[in-house]
Amino acid sequence: MQNGGRDWYSNVNDVTSSHPELANEVLREIRERGPLASRHFEGAAGGGMWNWKPAKAMLERLWNHGALVIAGRQGFQRVYDLTERVIPRAQLEATVPSEHDVLRTLAEQAVTARGALTESGVKEHWRLSGGVARIRPALDELVAEGRLRRLRVDDGGADVLVAADAELDRPPPRTAVLLSPFDNLLWDRPFARRILGFDHLIEVYKPAPQRQYGYYVLPFLRGDRIVGRADLKSERKEGRLVVRAFHREDGIRASGALDDALDTALDRLARSIGLEEVRR
Repeated sequence: MQNGGRDWYSNVNDVTSSHPELANEVLREIRERGPLASRHFEGAAGGGMWNWKPAKAMLERLWNHGALVIAGRQGFQRVYDLTERVIPRAQLEATVPSEHDVLRTLAEQAVTARGALTESGVKEHWRLSGGVARIRPALDELVAEGRLRRLRVDDGGADVLVAADAELDRPPPRTAVLLSPFDNLLWDRPFARRILGFDHLIEVYKPAPQRQYGYYVLPFLRGDRIVGRADLKSERKEGRLVVRAFHREDGIRASGALDDALDTALDRLARSIGLEEVRR
């Protein structure tokens, strides 16, 4: 994932030097024709996931710099439009807050959304440059004002930040749910290892022989523990969700209760994505 991120930035930045007039051409087409997806532009992609055709790379660059926004999707493809045609003028012309105010807002939003985060987790939530030192003054201020709390943890690791009204020492939830591999519970992988004892892997970008658990694997959360990983496949034409494999975490024993909880979670997932049958 990290290498992919570097490839993405390299691709969208290099296109300006290799195709210096392309930005104006792309903006002109969208201005005259309305919202467009990358397929509406000519060109061919090279090999590799991030080696897009020049027009796609330029669309992403213009979006990343605010000249375009995502106006919708057609299937899995983003549809791009001019920023001023999507975002209301009042918002575009609003007073720009100071960096400190922005960091305060981002920090509080991250902790509230995620429930508990370390300082490094807050930084990583927004992919902020400048390291923890950049976000720490805003966090200290929020703690001093009583908007956040900073808690020491028995394991001796980094303090954890929680919302001021967070309830602590609640009984474990009676949860049985299959998580998206991109669920924000797992964004901070070191924190997931520390708190949940779960080493999260996303293997969709790996060649099949290199995968340990499978192509699209969903962690299975039961109560306050991740107890397994389900490699699933959606067979849309047949209306079926197929369990290709289920891997229990270390220390988790097979049991009827575990199977029942997994069945419940699979049925819920199948219904939520419009499938009628689960095959294990």
